Amino acid sequence: MLNENRIALSNVRVEHAKEDLETATENLQAGRYKAANNRAYYAIFTAIRAVLALDAVDFKKHGSVISYFSKHYINTGFIDKGLEAVVRAASKSRKKSDYEDYYRATKEEVEGNIDGARKLLTAISRLIEVRLEAETALDNSELHDSHNDYETFEESEKGLGQ
Repeated sequence: MLNENRIALSNVRVEHAKEDLETATENLQAGRYKAANNRAYYAIFTAIRAVLALDAVDFKKHGSVISYFSKHYINTGFIDKGLEAVVRAASKSRKKSDYEDYYRATKEEVEGNIDGARKLLTAISRLIEVRLEAETALDNSELHDSHNDYETFEESEKGLGQ
């Protein structure tokens, strides 16, 4: 059973990722490509951390967050393998945009990062939805099973008294 705090944290992170994606789009439209790359990357990074919140896992380093996500979600097939390239491209663009003085992002690069962020956020939102539905079904099944065990116990008690 998932802890309510982990679910709440995951939901907050998804909302932050959506805000970052919206800001990236606004920056693109305004011609602020460096800022758009940064926000597109953080939309991806924060969405990934939303999944990790459900696992009660977090890391201080971005690379560790991405490696964990790749190992447990992309390499296992829960998230489309093609989206790993999206994460890597956005990370590379963000680093260049943030740290290289003479780097100039192109409109096409930023559009690709935003499109990739949108695809990954959609996939992650769906993964979280499915996971929460599965957890709820499992919880209900366990509750039903324990209720059936109780009835069986009562019936056995009646049988002992005869």
